[in-house]
Amino acid sequence: MKTTNRFNGNLDRNHGTKLIDFKFNGRQYEVRCTDHSLDRFKDHGLNIDEAIGSIVALGKARLDYFAGQGADVAIIDKLQHQTVIITFESEGNYTQIRIATIIPRDRVFVKEGTKIYTLNERGF
Repeated sequence: MKTTNRFNGNLDRNHGTKLIDFKFNGRQYEVRCTDHSLDRFKDHGLNIDEAIGSIVALGKARLDYFAGQGADVAIIDKLQHQTVIITFESEGNYTQIRIATIIPRDRVFVKEGTKIYTLNERGF
């Protein structure tokens, strides 16, 4: 699988705060978010743990697929009534998943080119 690197060898592996990391299929994943964003989510009563759960719920195959594309993804979570916007940045066998924002609703418009994945009431 070909990976993309929009940072041309300058991927910041210490971007923001690491929220969770995991490894499978030889690839290391880290979910990260800036401290400023974490503060804003807290101020607005948004649950970062639910956002992380939505990311993990994508499953191994989708995570690998999006990592290989360097994609921007909107995860619409119908159960939690929120949307998590994330960006995949990869370099070699390392992928950073950056949480751009959490939107407290499940009906949203996203920018052109963003992949959309919907988690329904049963979680998939």
